[in-house]
Amino acid sequence: MRHAGMSLSSCRFLKRARGGAASPKASSIPIKTTSHVTAGTTEAHHGLSVTSLAINIMADLCPHGMLPLAFGMASEGGTGLVPALSLLVLFGSLSAYTLISIARACEATGEYSFRGIWSRTLHPSTAWIIDAGITFLCFGCCIFYSAFIGDLSAALAQALGAPAVLHKRWLCLVALHIFPLWPLCLMKNLSALQYSSIVGVFGILYTTAFVVKRQCDGSYGPSGHFHALIDAVYRPQTPSYSAFEKLFRLGPGAISLMNMACVAFTTHYNGIAYYTELKDRNLSRYSGAVGLGFLASFAVFALMMVFGFGTFGFAAQPLLLNNYHRTQDALATGSRLATAFSIMCGFPLMFAGLKTGFFSLWHSNVESARRLSPRLRVALKSDTVIATVSSLLLAAICGIACLCTEEDVGFVIGVIGAVLGTSVVYIIPALLNTKLLARVKDTAVAKPEKRFNQGLIVIGVVFALLGTYMAIDDQFGIFSGRGPKVHMH
Repeated sequence: MRHAGMSLSSCRFLKRARGGAASPKASSIPIKTTSHVTAGTTEAHHGLSVTSLAINIMADLCPHGMLPLAFGMASEGGTGLVPALSLLVLFGSLSAYTLISIARACEATGEYSFRGIWSRTLHPSTAWIIDAGITFLCFGCCIFYSAFIGDLSAALAQALGAPAVLHKRWLCLVALHIFPLWPLCLMKNLSALQYSSIVGVFGILYTTAFVVKRQCDGSYGPSGHFHALIDAVYRPQTPSYSAFEKLFRLGPGAISLMNMACVAFTTHYNGIAYYTELKDRNLSRYSGAVGLGFLASFAVFALMMVFGFGTFGFAAQPLLLNNYHRTQDALATGSRLATAFSIMCGFPLMFAGLKTGFFSLWHSNVESARRLSPRLRVALKSDTVIATVSSLLLAAICGIACLCTEEDVGFVIGVIGAVLGTSVVYIIPALLNTKLLARVKDTAVAKPEKRFNQGLIVIGVVFALLGTYMAIDDQFGIFSGRGPKVHMH
């Protein structure tokens, strides 16, 4: 999968966009020159090497992206190997392009916050939109992560024969949010999370290797050891395809897989923080890191999708690990444990995105509040206040997750992910890019890329509507006519 690197047109874009930003039209927009690079600090932390950044990206992407893809490949009669992999390549490449374009917008505008870029390219009065979108997206995803951690940890406690008190889901959640999540979520910059990201990547790789092994050893096949031990709904349902269909079948299920691939490569809420914390940063190094991180994530996604579908066929579940035996498959228990670690290591990265959006709104409101004294303004932006508010946000996430399972919050998070996820990944970066490209005088260079970005806006809108449609139908069965979903607790 190729990533969008720096080309001659990119260099021209930067020079002309900077010139455009200095034009009379652009200079008439009032802009704050100080941008908060990360929550709670105005300093840029240059602490991530290219490899460390790629590992962070992988730890950010894979926990939420890798588990449902086999289900997507199996949906509505299944999708052939070639179209399925092609969709991953397509949406991975588009997402890498928009992530790199965010960094390019930083260089073109001289701003290193989403609010600052929005103010430069669109208008300061509407800059709250992007901050609010990132805040709600990451808050919702953190709740889903947290609820999933609770479900998984309680099930693991039972499978490992832990004391009965540890079987309580709420107790597992509270304990894990106190440690290790609380101290990790209070880290000021992403470079401090590079070591936990390495642990998360090891968990991701173990789970991927497990899925590949179980397909290769046939232990869940008709004559396999675990076949008769799992519920009938989880047993493999092998598609009766011809050799051609196995490779090239493209049916209605491809829409479901497209929607999953569309949001699987979502890490854009941390796009600016990743760029500002890169050692010796420039667009070429950043493009290389993004390309490496996305390529590694693509490999994980492809293996999980192809081998998961190869093992269970049409019986593949939305969370693939549910297909494997809960107690008697020791490797599956290890995989659930590894996945739990990868999710816990990915959680602080998602929470960092939440802090980026929330504290950008916080700082803006503090600055605009006329009744506040200068001393109080400084106090409200202090590290102590930011740490306290961050802790309260984490406590709220934990409290909601204690009351709800991942199935309970699935519908709301599905809609949030569809609307805000596609907005952050496709619509907003393409909109900002289109505005910046409009300032480039060399239309021969800018016009094709501008049209491409306009196409990305259309793609984002289409998949926002499609994802919302699918979330509503999955929950209520309105369009398919099957009736509301019944949750089993």
